[in-house]
Amino acid sequence: FIRHGKQELTVMKKQKKIFSQIADEKSPEWNKFLGLMKKMVVDSNAAAQEKGLEAVLVYIENSAVAGKTVGEVMSGLVTKCVAAPKTKTKELAAQIALMYVEIEKQEIVMEELLKGTEQKNPKIVSGCVNIMTQAIREFGIKAINIKPLVKRLPALLEDRDKTVRDETKVMTVEIYRWIGVALNPQLTSLKPVQVAELESEFEKVKGEKAVPTRYLRSQQAKQAKIVEAAEVDEGGDGDECDDGGAQDIDPYELMVPVDILSKLPKDWQEKVEAKKWQERKEVLDALDQMMQGNPKLENGDYGDLVRALKKMVTKDSNVVVVALAAKCLGGIAGGLKKRFQPYATACIAGLLEKFREKKQSVVTALRDAVDAMYISTTLEAIQEDVIAALENKNPSVKAETAAFLARCFTKCTPVILNKKLLKAFSAVLLKTLNESDPTVRDSSAEALGTAMKVVGEKGISPFLTDIDNIKMTKIKEACDKAELQVKQPKVVAKKPAPAAERPASAKPSAGSTAPKPVKRPDGSATKKPAAGKVAAPKKATSSGASASTKNKAPVEREMSPEEVDEKAEAIFPPDLLSGLADSNWKNRLAAVEQFHQLL
Repeated sequence: FIRHGKQELTVMKKQKKIFSQIADEKSPEWNKFLGLMKKMVVDSNAAAQEKGLEAVLVYIENSAVAGKTVGEVMSGLVTKCVAAPKTKTKELAAQIALMYVEIEKQEIVMEELLKGTEQKNPKIVSGCVNIMTQAIREFGIKAINIKPLVKRLPALLEDRDKTVRDETKVMTVEIYRWIGVALNPQLTSLKPVQVAELESEFEKVKGEKAVPTRYLRSQQAKQAKIVEAAEVDEGGDGDECDDGGAQDIDPYELMVPVDILSKLPKDWQEKVEAKKWQERKEVLDALDQMMQGNPKLENGDYGDLVRALKKMVTKDSNVVVVALAAKCLGGIAGGLKKRFQPYATACIAGLLEKFREKKQSVVTALRDAVDAMYISTTLEAIQEDVIAALENKNPSVKAETAAFLARCFTKCTPVILNKKLLKAFSAVLLKTLNESDPTVRDSSAEALGTAMKVVGEKGISPFLTDIDNIKMTKIKEACDKAELQVKQPKVVAKKPAPAAERPASAKPSAGSTAPKPVKRPDGSATKKPAAGKVAAPKKATSSGASASTKNKAPVEREMSPEEVDEKAEAIFPPDLLSGLADSNWKNRLAAVEQFHQLL
């Protein structure tokens, strides 16, 4: 295939021409060239290499099998192109990497570029960082997983090479543009001077709306419709419907998990059962200190630890120890989040009952703990324990449980707070709404008002019977004040379809940032109805037409993956959706169980 100087150059030019002439993206002709892609990228002749990169770019943009080459081509780009002396070579390397992202191979692209940041040659490192920055800027963080990049930031920002540090600084600011203050906890290990420098740069982009300028192939059809709709609606803003824009990121997702179980002293179990409360407090202080610096915990068997802490919360006679044990229990629940699910139900009942304690430090610690535990469980799972606590004789237990339930409702959608649960909770809250203790009444009104905010007045009205006007006013006031923490489903008014479809736009050039049509095999001949059938006049009577209309079964419109994602985000809590896609099977299992409970 490759010989010497001029021959190489001629061959590369010829390959580009051949690739440009293949009209069908699924043509078997593309398969003939799969093994040549890396050779074209790593050619030792600079001029031939440049023409080879141009040919590879055309291949990736137009071939349906191009994704098979991503690993070897990206490896060649990192070692032979990103640090090349010629600017054109470096630019083409970046365009090829971004084109692979466009055809949905972003994970492998970012993985190879991240490997490149571990190379000894600083020019390769800075080149890889530069391309990753471009990928984030153009495609956004819904397409590009930034978690592995964030973990590498501190090391790259302290690199010996100034160019590497400067390029990483640019990438850090770009990531901040998308996720905002969620990035800050990841920069705490940097020197104060570096933090001050970055904060100065962050101020320049603060409040700036980050939106992608380029889209994955799967997103392009939707974006084209958005643009078209914006043009039909004069003055319409397509950005409002944009998919892939800046989103809220939980700082927890970017943190490195820490194993605290291995750091516990061997005699930990003996110390938590010591007779002197000072000794029990001392071991809890050490545990609390470990979790304060490491809010995300590693997977492990926390059963013994959780059981010991729960016993201290529910049985210990010293309020200082109880408060500290509750704080540690909340820290573990917060550090594990969804992974705390196996322990949540067993703990919540005991903690709700402990609200009989009047010491404010204990009450505060218990509130934080049950709130952290609710993240890992569901309303249905804790329903019996909550109702039992609302029926407790102690007014403090009733008041705090109702307040806890109100906070749970703020994290609900109408699908989560379904009629069955709403009926059960409303029935017991109506009883506590008539208690003699004013705190119990206020907390009950707050819970009912928050539920009203979630399902609407119409949704809760059938369950609010025999309530006087004063209490109903109180519930409605609580409804107005309630602030829901999850996105509620939106009712979108459908616009009538335009009378005629617009003709498809011309194919953009390689590396275009505009949504573009991809060549598909022409199947119009098999899908198009016969001309005679289309032209045939309707001879049926009006009654016949009416009958045929009735008999015609409604056809459901097939939704795009983006529309499915949008509807899922409106119905299900964000932690459930992220859990379903989690790399850890235990987290996925917990999410599936939660999903099953919701259904």
